[in-house]
Formats: sequence, C-alpha cells, structure tokens
Amino acid sequence: MESRIGIIERALNNVGGGYHQVITTYSSNVIRERVFCYELYHQIRLIMGDGPELSLCGEIDKSGHRDFRRADQKNPDFILHNAGSHSNNELVIEVKGVLDKKQTKKDFQTINTFIRDYNYRNGIFILFNHSLHEFIEKFMKWFSEDISKFNYTSNNIYIMCKKDGCTKTEIILLRDLITNFA
Repeated sequence: MESRIGIIERALNNVGGGYHQVITTYSSNVIRERVFCYELYHQIRLIMGDGPELSLCGEIDKSGHRDFRRADQKNPDFILHNAGSHSNNELVIEVKGVLDKKQTKKDFQTINTFIRDYNYRNGIFILFNHSLHEFIEKFMKWFSEDISKFNYTSNNIYIMCKKDGCTKTEIILLRDLITNFA
C-alpha cells in the first residue's frame, strides 16, 4: 500500500500553486476544488502510467449502484480500483480546499463507510490550502465525540495536507492523529 500512498503524495507535490487558488477576472485567489482535482488526476495518471491493473476514476456516481445501500451511494472525488469488480478496491479519496465542518465530516463518513462496508483497503482525505497543524486543530474539535466511529478504519485512513504550491505534502495516519492528539 505504501506505493499507492507514495504515488498520491508525489502527485500532490507536483500540483502547482496556480491550482490551489485560481485567478479569475474578479479575484486572484478563488478556491476551486474541481480545478485542483483535475490537475491532481492528471499528475496521478502521469506517475501511474497506463498500467492495466487499476483504474483511477473521478467522481464515480454510486447512485443506483445495486451493491451499495441507498444511504451510502456517494460520489467520492477519486477511487482507485479494478473496474467492474469488488475484489481490488484500493483507495477512496476525498479532497477539500476549505476547512468546513459539515463537508469535512461528510467526507470522513464517506471514506469510513467505503472502507468498512465496501471493501476499500484505504482512504485518503486530502486538504489543500491548509497545513496539517491547522487541520488537526479543527479535526480534534469537530470530531471529539465521534472519534469512536473510526476505531475499525483508523489504520486505513491517511490525511494529506498541502498548504500551497511551495510546501511539501504533510501526511498522518488517522490512528496516529487520534493517538497523539486525543
């Protein structure tokens, strides 16, 4: 699994600052998650190459999927899997450019559900425009009463933070965050 995490880390480090905050006709610092995700997808594909073993898919729509409970039919930002099978579900990835309590909780619930109930091996929560320190402060406040929901999956969820185009990606395993900061 380290090689998959390493690929995502390298790809994040290759995403330039112009994708963290987009220049528009009305502002020079608009955060557009979709623009960031398109570039991240491009960088991941450059590193992965065209190997046939796994597919990287963006925002696969699980609505109507017969194998997912209705409440679990989410659209994660990325999945890395063997298309057409449940036998090799490697990664479910959610991305955020803004620290928002409601959206962050939703993303962690999606990752947790895909790992716990749908055989995804690991999950990654990517936060751009914020440091790991900023994330930890908010996470511990927002999730203090919900932390037990992640007991089963905390060994399988990585948090990656990339403050801007010039900083390196910071990574922590959810288990370590809970252990060290709870």
